[in-house]
Amino acid sequence: MGDTLHHLSRFLFVMLAVDALGLGVWAILPETVGIRQLVLLGTLIVAPLIAFLVTYGPEFQSA
Repeated sequence: MGDTLHHLSRFLFVMLAVDALGLGVWAILPETVGIRQLVLLGTLIVAPLIAFLVTYGPEFQSA
C-alpha cells in the first residue's frame, strides 16, 4: 500500500510540475501568437505522459 501511495504522489507531483511549467510558458506568450494554443494543448497531453514515464520508467528498466 505504501508503494502505491508513493507512486501516486510522485505521479501527481510530476504532472502538476509539468502543468505549471506549461501554463507559465502559455502566460508569457502574447495573445497574438498562434502557438499559444498549441502550448496549452500540448501541456495537457504531455504532462500525464511525462509523469507516467518518470514514475514507472525505472521499474520497466530494472525488470
